[in-house]
Amino acid sequence: MSDDMDDIQAIFFEECAEGLTAAEQGLSAMQAGDVSAGTIAAVFRAVHSIKGGAGAFGHVALTAFAHKFENLLDEVRAGRIAPTPATVGVMLSALDILSDHVGASQGTVPLPDDSASLAAIQAILDADHSAPAPAPEAPSSEPEAQVEAEPDPFGFEPVAVTLDFDLDTPEDVADEPEAPAAEPVWRVEFGPSRDAMAAGAEPVLVIRELEDNGGRVVAVDCDALPRLRDLDPEQSYLRWTIELPGWTAEGRINDAFDFVAPDSHIAISRFEVGALDAEPVADRTERLEDARALIEQVAAATVAAPTLTAVPAAAAPASAGDNGSQTIRVDLVKLDMLLNLVGELVIRNSILSDRLSAKDQERVELPELARLTREIQDNVMSLRAQPIKQAFSRVPRMLRDLMAETGKQVQLHTHGEMTEVDKGVIEKIGDPLTHLIRNAVDHGLESTEERLRAGKPPQGTIVLSAEQKGARIIVTVSDDGKGIDRARVRAKAVEKGIIPADAVLSDEEIDQLICAPGFSTAATISNISGRGVGMDVVRSNVEALGGRVEIASVPGKGTSFTLVLPLTLAILDGMVVRLAGQRFVLPLATVIEAIRPEPGQVSATTPGSEVIEIRGDYLPVRRLTQVFGLHANEDRPLHESLVIIVESESAGRVGLLVDTIDDRREVVIKSLEQNLHPIRGLGGATILGDGSIALILDVEALVAPAGQTRNLLRGLAA
Repeated sequence: MSDDMDDIQAIFFEECAEGLTAAEQGLSAMQAGDVSAGTIAAVFRAVHSIKGGAGAFGHVALTAFAHKFENLLDEVRAGRIAPTPATVGVMLSALDILSDHVGASQGTVPLPDDSASLAAIQAILDADHSAPAPAPEAPSSEPEAQVEAEPDPFGFEPVAVTLDFDLDTPEDVADEPEAPAAEPVWRVEFGPSRDAMAAGAEPVLVIRELEDNGGRVVAVDCDALPRLRDLDPEQSYLRWTIELPGWTAEGRINDAFDFVAPDSHIAISRFEVGALDAEPVADRTERLEDARALIEQVAAATVAAPTLTAVPAAAAPASAGDNGSQTIRVDLVKLDMLLNLVGELVIRNSILSDRLSAKDQERVELPELARLTREIQDNVMSLRAQPIKQAFSRVPRMLRDLMAETGKQVQLHTHGEMTEVDKGVIEKIGDPLTHLIRNAVDHGLESTEERLRAGKPPQGTIVLSAEQKGARIIVTVSDDGKGIDRARVRAKAVEKGIIPADAVLSDEEIDQLICAPGFSTAATISNISGRGVGMDVVRSNVEALGGRVEIASVPGKGTSFTLVLPLTLAILDGMVVRLAGQRFVLPLATVIEAIRPEPGQVSATTPGSEVIEIRGDYLPVRRLTQVFGLHANEDRPLHESLVIIVESESAGRVGLLVDTIDDRREVVIKSLEQNLHPIRGLGGATILGDGSIALILDVEALVAPAGQTRNLLRGLAA
C-alpha cells in the first residue's frame, strides 16, 4: 500500500508543477494588466488544487500556506479586493513561497520561512475589512475564524449549513410572504456528476457561495436516492434548486461553478415571480414526509451497523465509464523505451532492405512494413513532442528577480510558444535560456538613465521567440540594448590569453569570443554574472544537442542570440553519401538537388574557394573530404564526383562535393556526447543496415562562412 501511495503522491507533485506553472502565467498576465475574471479564476483554481491535494497527503505547512493564499485570491476573485499592482506583487511573492513549500514537501529544499509573506497577505485582507462588505453573514464568520486558528492537517474545513424548512410544520410554508410580483428572480438547478464527486467536489461550498450572493435553497430533489445497501458513496443522488434575487449579476452565479465538472447538471434561468408556478402545499407536505421517513431510515440503519458486503461490478451504472478522462499519465522512461524499440525496428527494416533483393522485398511486402514502421514512428514522436512554452514559462519569474536585483525596467515579448519540439530538447535548453536572459539583462540592456540619454524608452525589451524551419527549431533571444562592445571584448580576450594580440578577427569571430570558457567583461563578480561560465554553458549545451549558437549585434541597437536546434533527437530521413570510402548521412530535409558537374562547371575563385555555375547562378562549393581531412582520393576528377545542393540558414544555397550517393534511409540518431567532445560539423551517428556506423553531417556548421569554420574539428582528438 505504501508503494501505491508513493505513486499517487508522485502524480500529485506533477500536478503541483503544472499548477504552479499555470498560476505563474496567470499572475504574470495580471501584472501585465490582464485582470479579467478568467485569468484570476485560473490562478485561484491552481492554488485551490494544490491545497486540496496537500491536505489529502498530510502536508500541513503547505496546506496552511496555500489556504491563506487562497483566501486572498478568493477575495480578489469576488471583487472585494482590487488586483492592484501592489496586491499582484504580493501574490507573486506568495507564489514563490508556495513553490518552495512544494519543494519542501518533496524533500528537495528546506522548509521556507513564510512569515513575511503571510504577514503581507494578512495586511491586505485586514485593510479590505475596513471597507463595507456586501451583506456578510454573521453565523459563518465564527467557523472561518476557527479554521484560521487551527488548520486541519488534512485540509478539511467544517461548514455550517442552515436548512430553511421545518419537517414538523410543513403547513407553515404556505404562510411565507411572497416576493413582490414585479421583482424577477434567478432559479438555479444544480446536481453534481459522478466525475465531480470523484474529483473531490464539495457541493455545499457551491451552495454556500450562492447563498453569499443572496440565494436560498428552495427545494432538494432526492428521488434518485437509492436504498442504503445500494448507496454508492462516489455518486451524487441529490439535486438542489436555489433562487437568487434578480439583481444578482449572472457572472457571479457562473463563478460559483468554476470548479464543477462540466458534465454536472447546471441550469440557470430567470423568471418573473408571478410566472413561477407555486408548488401545491399537499405535494410539498408529501415530499417533506418522505424526507423525514428517509432520515429515520438512515438513522436506524446507522445504529444497526450492518456488515458491509461487496457489490458486484455489474451493479454499477453502465454509463459510469462513458465520461472518464481522455488522457493518462505515462512515465517518461516507458516512452523513451518505446522510442528506442521503434528505433530498433527502423534499423531492422534497414537490414532487411540491404539483404533482400527488390523482388524478395515485394514478395514479403517490405514496403508495406516500412510504411507501417513510419506511421508508428510518427505517432511515437508526436507523443514526445511538447510545446516549447514549457521552457519559456520560467522566464517571467526570472525576469522579476533580475529587475529587482539590477533596478532595470524590462518588458518581455514571446512568440511561437506553441511550437512543438522533442521533450529531450526542451529539458536541455533550460540552462542556455537562463544564461541568455541573465546576460541580456545584465550586459545587454542599459540602465534607465543610460537609455534616456540615448533617446530610448526607459523600459528595455527582450524578445523570446521560437519557430520551426525544416528539421530545425530556431530559438532567438534578442534585446534592444547597447550591443556588443567589440573593442572591449577583443581587449579582454587578449588580456586572458584567449587570442594573441596580433590576431586578425572578423566581427562575427569577435562576437563568438564571449562563448569562450572563463570569458567575462563584467568588472565585478555578482550573483548574476562575472564568472565567465554562462555563455560557455550555452554553447556547450547547444552543441551537445547537435545544434549551434549564432550571434548578431549592432552597436547601440541590440544583440540577438539564435539557437539552432534539431527538431528531434531520435529519427531522421537521410541520404547516405561516401567520402574517401567512408559513409556519412546527410539530412534529407536540407537537400535541394544533386548534380554531376561537367568539366569547367566548377571553378576556383581564390585559393581554397570554389564555386559552381548552375543555371546562371554561382554557388559556393565545399569539398567535404578537405573539411574532414580525408586525403585518400584527392586526385579524384570532379566529373566523377557529385555536388549536392543544400539549403542553409546562414549561407543560403551551397554545394557539398561528395564521391557518391549510396542510398536514402531513415536512420536512428545516436548521440556522440557521452563518449566524444561535441564536434562541429557532425550532428551524431547512426547504425546502418549492415551493422556499420555512419556519422551524421551537420549541414549548417559545414556551410558556415570560412571565418566561422576555424573550430570545426575541435574535439576530434578527444
